[in-house]
Amino acid sequence: MPRLNYKILGMFTFVMLSLYSCTSLNNDRRLKKFVSRFNAEEYACASTYIYPDERMHLAFFANEVREKVPNAFIEIEDSETKDDYVVATLKWKNANEFLRNYFANIGKPLNENDVLVDTIRVKETLDGDCFSFNWGSPDINTEKLRLASISEDNVERMNIRAGAGKGSRIIGKLEKGEDILIEDDGKGWSRCYQVNNESKVQAGYIYTANMSVKESAFFSLGIFDSMSLLVALIVIVVICVPLFFLRGVVESIMNSGCVGMSACVVLLLVLFYVIYQLIEKILFEIFIINLPY
Repeated sequence: MPRLNYKILGMFTFVMLSLYSCTSLNNDRRLKKFVSRFNAEEYACASTYIYPDERMHLAFFANEVREKVPNAFIEIEDSETKDDYVVATLKWKNANEFLRNYFANIGKPLNENDVLVDTIRVKETLDGDCFSFNWGSPDINTEKLRLASISEDNVERMNIRAGAGKGSRIIGKLEKGEDILIEDDGKGWSRCYQVNNESKVQAGYIYTANMSVKESAFFSLGIFDSMSLLVALIVIVVICVPLFFLRGVVESIMNSGCVGMSACVVLLLVLFYVIYQLIEKILFEIFIINLPY
């Protein structure tokens, strides 16, 4: 019996590694993965396919544009790799005038069928190739960008002004619970960016003393978001194999009393959650099957 188990384990490992070897990330497949995560509003996962210094543009688009067109999504009609860039033909479904005007204002107009033909740079990193994301404002310097929100309990909204001072004209407001992109320079007033009702990128200033500011990335990558497929395969084998051989021990603990049973139930729930996340990661990386979180 143990010999059979080892054979099954070996066959399972061989099959999974074979599948992994067939999933080399060409640009077409990488684009499909990004669009799938983007459409599902899983921006942390989607950001792993974007060049790190340009994830700020993705954050800007997600916060300022995508939230105003919640029913819109992308279909890939065609993509072609040329040297170090990809020419992608992307159709926006359920687009509205706000979205159309925004793309026109940043110099990437949609055609009459809401199709965008976009030239996407492919950039090398230590973790592999990534896409350049160019749907943010081309005039925004991403080096200092941070995500900020109101942190004081007694502050419900803050004014956005045309200049750095309370005497400047009010051009917008930030409500509690909303996020805004700012250029954090460590001073009291910071330059900030919003998309106004005319779908134009509007720069202003906001006082940051009552705000919490994220110092680094806009997207907090979880352990499963940043995990590679090979690591996910190894971890799921490491978890499942001991469980198979220790099932008798688990049964004895379950029968030992309320404390043992409660501990086992909690442990099993945690393991089920971890295994589910690993399976989702594996299925997505191999087949682009997006399970709900």
